[in-house]
Amino acid sequence: MNIQNYNKFKQKFPIDSIKTGVLRQQAFERVQKNGLPTKRDEAWKFTSVKNFSEISWNFPIEENYLSHEDLKWLSTQLSTDFYNFVFVNGQLNETLSDEFADWISIIETVESDFLNTSAEGEVKFIDLAMAGATQKIRIQISKNQIIEKSIQILFIQKSSTQSILSQPMVEFNLGENSQAKLIQNFVSLPSAMMSKFENAINISARINLATNSNLQFIQLQNENEIDFHFSRTQFELQSGAQLVSLDLALGAKLSRHYLEVLFCGENANAGVYGLTALAKKQHADHYTFIHHQRGANQSVQHYKSVLTDGSHSVFRGRVRIEPDAQKANSEQLNNNLLLTRDAQADSVPQLEIYADDVKARHGSTMGQLNSDEIFYFLSRGIDQTQAVRMLAFGYALELVYKFENKNLQKWILKTLTKKLESMIPNV
Repeated sequence: MNIQNYNKFKQKFPIDSIKTGVLRQQAFERVQKNGLPTKRDEAWKFTSVKNFSEISWNFPIEENYLSHEDLKWLSTQLSTDFYNFVFVNGQLNETLSDEFADWISIIETVESDFLNTSAEGEVKFIDLAMAGATQKIRIQISKNQIIEKSIQILFIQKSSTQSILSQPMVEFNLGENSQAKLIQNFVSLPSAMMSKFENAINISARINLATNSNLQFIQLQNENEIDFHFSRTQFELQSGAQLVSLDLALGAKLSRHYLEVLFCGENANAGVYGLTALAKKQHADHYTFIHHQRGANQSVQHYKSVLTDGSHSVFRGRVRIEPDAQKANSEQLNNNLLLTRDAQADSVPQLEIYADDVKARHGSTMGQLNSDEIFYFLSRGIDQTQAVRMLAFGYALELVYKFENKNLQKWILKTLTKKLESMIPNV
C-alpha cells in the first residue's frame, strides 16, 4: 500500500476524534508490518491473495464522475420496488440515491468501530479496512416498524487511471418487533470492462437484530471478472429474532465472504444460505461461523455451488455451541455441482460442541449432473446445452425460494439466469 497515497487519503478524509485517528493510523501500520493472509493461515488454506497483494492499490481520493452512459446503465439497476442508495468508491451518490429516510444516515467512524476482533481469521483484512475507515452507513429501524420495500445499498467502483480499493462500513440496527429486507449489491459498470485497472472492495457490515425482529438479507456479488471482493457480515441475534440470509457469489476474479451469526438470546432462528456460480478461473471463498452462545436456538446452513471451466469454490462452515447453549439445533449442508473436469470445490465443515443436550449435523456432496437426466432431455428433442442449463437452474432454485417475496425472487432470478446462461455454453 502506497504510503504517500495513504497520507493524501488521510488529509482528504480526516477524523475529528484524535483517538479514532490514532487507531486508524495504527491499523495501517499493522498492515505494513504484518501483510495479508497466506495459505499458511488455516482460514485461508485454499485461497491465495497473492495476485491481490501484487497490485499497487490506491485509496480513492479523486472524484470519478459518472458518464451519461454510466448513469443510464445504473438507472436500470435501481428497482422502484426498493429504497435505493448508491455508493461510488465508497461515497454516496446523491443523484442516483433516493431521498434519505429518517432511518438512514452517513456518520463518521467512532472508536468502537476499531475494536471488533471476533473474526480471528479475518484480522489482517479488518486492519486493512480500518486503515481506510472514514465514515459508515448507519441504518436504524426503530421498534415496532415494518419496512415494506426492500432497502438496497448498491456499491460500484470506478477508476480509469489507477487501481482503486474502497472500504465502506455498514451498521444496521433492527428494532424490537420490527421487520425489514436489506440488500447489499456489488456491481461493476459495463464501461469498466474496457479498463486495464482492477478494482477492489473490502467491506465490513455489522447487523443487529433486536428481540423478536425479522430480517431478510441478500448479498449479491456480481463484479467484473478482473476485480477483487472481500467482505465481512456479522449478525447479532437477540431472543426471538428471525434471520434469513442469501449470499450470491457470481462475479469477481477472487471473492471472500466471512459471515458470522452470534446468538445472544434464546428462541432465535437463522437460515443462512449461499449460492455460487463461477466460470473461467473465478475463485469464491465462503467462511461461515455460527456461534450458539445461548440455548434453544436453531441455525440452518445450506450452501451450493455450480462450477465450470477451471473455477474454484471454497466453503468452510464452523459451528460452535457453548456450554450454556443447551437445546441448540444446528444443521449444515454444502452441495457442489461440477460441470467440467477442471472445476474444483473444497468443503471444510467444523463442529465444536461443548453442550450435551443439542442436535448438530453436517454434510457435503460433490458431483456432476446425472447422465440419465440429461439423456431424458435429449430423448425429448432438447439439446444438451439447454438440458444442462435447465438442470443447473433447477438445482439453484431451492435457495431462491427461501424468500417468499415475489419481487425479491424475480430480482434474484433475473441476475442468476443471465449468469448461468453465460457459463453453460462453456461446458
